[in-house]
Amino acid sequence: MKRLAAAQVQHKFDPEKVIYLTGDVNYCTVYLLNGKTVLTSRTLKWYNDRWPQFMRVHKGSLVNPEQIHSCVVVSSIVAHLIMRNGARLPIGRRRISEVVEQLGIDMPKASGTTTHVIKPEWNTFLPAQARIA
Repeated sequence: MKRLAAAQVQHKFDPEKVIYLTGDVNYCTVYLLNGKTVLTSRTLKWYNDRWPQFMRVHKGSLVNPEQIHSCVVVSSIVAHLIMRNGARLPIGRRRISEVVEQLGIDMPKASGTTTHVIKPEWNTFLPAQARIA
């Protein structure tokens, strides 16, 4: 079988311009500050190893902590992040305490939903469409 010479596309991203990444098997979708999304053939683990400043908040999500708008804690087993572009990303049940600790948030003692605004200076989101991942 003859192999065709396909163009090797290498995506180079500046980590400061990435809001978050979502994974799907051996591919990643990278969400950028300018509103664009790029599909890459790298895994979340690959990006997690190279960008240690990013937080793995779920099996399928890797976020830039500088781009987190707020954290909503519903209970000790349900929480999610609101990103700068308005996207809502769930936090994995087993990762909630670790993520909340890294963000410097005190877990609520009583049950009930609490919202912790991380970046209060962002009174509006970026003009990208809100996505629920």
